[in-house]
Amino acid sequence: MELPPVPDSICETAWEGVFAAHFGLLHEPISESVRWREGFGCYSYYTGGYGYSLPWDEWLDCAYSGCLWCQLLRKNFREKLIGRTDEVHIRVGRRCSWVQVISIILNGHEVRFRVHTPEDDPAASWIQDRSRMPHAAAPHILPMAKICVEECIRSHDKCQAITPHPIGSAPLPTRLIDCSDPDCLRLIETDGNMRGSYIALSYVWGPKADQEHRTTGANVQSYMRSIDSAVLPQTIMDAVQVTRALGVRFLWIDSLCIVQDSMKDMNRELARMQDVYRHAYLTIDVGSAASVTDGFLRDRRPLDPDNWLPFICPSRRDGSPVHEPTHAPIGHVYWDAAVKDFAGLWTSDFTISDTGSFLSFQPTSHTVGRGWCLQERLLSTRSLIFTFETVQLRCHTLTRNVEGARHEDKYDLPRLPEATFHPDREVVPGCDEWKRISMVWRDIVCDYSRRSLSNPSDKLIALSGLAGMFAPVLGPDYLAGLWRDTLLQDLLWESDSRGIAHPHHYRAPSWSWASHDGQIDCYMRDKIRIDRMVSLAEVVECTTTVQDETLPFGHVVDGTLSLSTNSLRCHWAGTNEFGRQQIEIDQHYLALLELEPDDRLVGDVSLDYDEDRALREMWFIPLIQDVDGNYLVGFVATRARLLDGQSSRDSETSSQGDVYRRVGFCSVKVYGLSVGSTTILDMLQELPTVVIELV
Repeated sequence: MELPPVPDSICETAWEGVFAAHFGLLHEPISESVRWREGFGCYSYYTGGYGYSLPWDEWLDCAYSGCLWCQLLRKNFREKLIGRTDEVHIRVGRRCSWVQVISIILNGHEVRFRVHTPEDDPAASWIQDRSRMPHAAAPHILPMAKICVEECIRSHDKCQAITPHPIGSAPLPTRLIDCSDPDCLRLIETDGNMRGSYIALSYVWGPKADQEHRTTGANVQSYMRSIDSAVLPQTIMDAVQVTRALGVRFLWIDSLCIVQDSMKDMNRELARMQDVYRHAYLTIDVGSAASVTDGFLRDRRPLDPDNWLPFICPSRRDGSPVHEPTHAPIGHVYWDAAVKDFAGLWTSDFTISDTGSFLSFQPTSHTVGRGWCLQERLLSTRSLIFTFETVQLRCHTLTRNVEGARHEDKYDLPRLPEATFHPDREVVPGCDEWKRISMVWRDIVCDYSRRSLSNPSDKLIALSGLAGMFAPVLGPDYLAGLWRDTLLQDLLWESDSRGIAHPHHYRAPSWSWASHDGQIDCYMRDKIRIDRMVSLAEVVECTTTVQDETLPFGHVVDGTLSLSTNSLRCHWAGTNEFGRQQIEIDQHYLALLELEPDDRLVGDVSLDYDEDRALREMWFIPLIQDVDGNYLVGFVATRARLLDGQSSRDSETSSQGDVYRRVGFCSVKVYGLSVGSTTILDMLQELPTVVIELV
């Protein structure tokens, strides 16, 4: 098949080279190796893809003459190329087995692009990623979504295994919106005795001014007769349309199905939140709307007409020639802005570490940044997700784009452990499965901590449904976001945020991550650390008091923790090379530990709140020794009943009976500190222990 004529927008060199080679997509993937050249040092050597060279001046002339390819290179490599060279060496191709991302390497510098094309473009057979759907309400979208949902119900064994009730026989929530007549929507009450199918909505509320449609004590009776669609914001009307398109009669929306000005009704329904999303036929996840007024079945911004390049389609999928008298068809490939890491950036909300952790990635939907929406997605058997660019079905088997674009499921938000869906199944505390589940909980907490809440006092209640799922395995004692059986491990959280101020109102004890407004990380997210840790403290007692007994995983009004451990007085010692605050254990302990006078016990501290840098009285509370014995890991505490900066009697250790609060996570380096065969751990065991109470 002949090469099509050179278009005016592409130079002849590029057309007969990189375009004829289909951007290297049919070649072997690009690979990189490190080589050594005398007088030059180490350098990267690339193979695979399609490579070519041309003089520097010729390349620039083509760019200035209007060649779209050369202009793309110049635009994206301008800051990387310092000074001119005799030649430009270019290599183009894919980095892995799929072709959503193309790498361009120019004189050793690499930039990656997401490439995509519409479903009906001739290039769609070779470019697997689809351009975003410009019309989310296009007639074919919802029927395609329905097909995906029905396929999940019919053929996904894993989804069937965790579905609590057969389709059509789930217990219905207290109230639902009856969507059978779109011109006469109404609220119904089930009294907990009805069964059937319903759809739940997960969305971002937006400003309070947008919530005038909410159900209250004043309008609940009139809503049961009919709801004037004129008062309903666009997201809710769109959800009604999707519900009907999927063949379901009932829809659950929190703002309408919970009486918003009744604390009694709120608490009762919040206690059932876990079941609402678990039993739903499907959850509509509105990621593309920042407010309930925005709607999600709307036209999206059009594709940039200046951001595409022609694509010469191979005559067969494998690129083998076919002897035909016609030219090869030409498609269109859109090239998005350069990305630093292509894994999941454009097709999912999260990526996963090698240990399976929940790690936040650049969000592709508004619901990714909202606290309440985390449990709403994880609890759902299946979700229909309306993102900025596509519509996805996410179930416990896979995540797929309903219009057929490829989705790398390994970069998706991990599913809940199967054991959490089977509360009657016993998982022996301490076994490997139990440890993995405890790590998943900490991963969830870390992800949840970076999300925002309109009302910070919802910190615990917005995660209560997930806590209820984990309770049969990790519980039953849930202590303000931590579990009694893994308490020492759960206490080892650290702030990943700066500039965080103390909350204005009590929300949780200082030793709980729920007391903190910023993003946190959990130290014990590694199974090796769990298996090999050495405990240095013993939990004497830990109690919390919930605000409402009907919400055992919700708001707490107080909490105390008593630990039997060493308590080592310390003082600030500046910052390390990374700007992290440091403490130094007082010299008095060096003599007690029989260390040399020149030895120092210094620790790095992640402060919970920046204003605590002014503290003058602190103690290091070691909880564990790490896997290699190099660090003592715990937290720094100060007296809770003293005003910050106020001095007290001079004491070397905290006295029994005093009450303390946590200041920050701390790890003290003890590597190389020993006396003969006696280790720091042996020495600490010779020191007297105290019982310290934290609030």
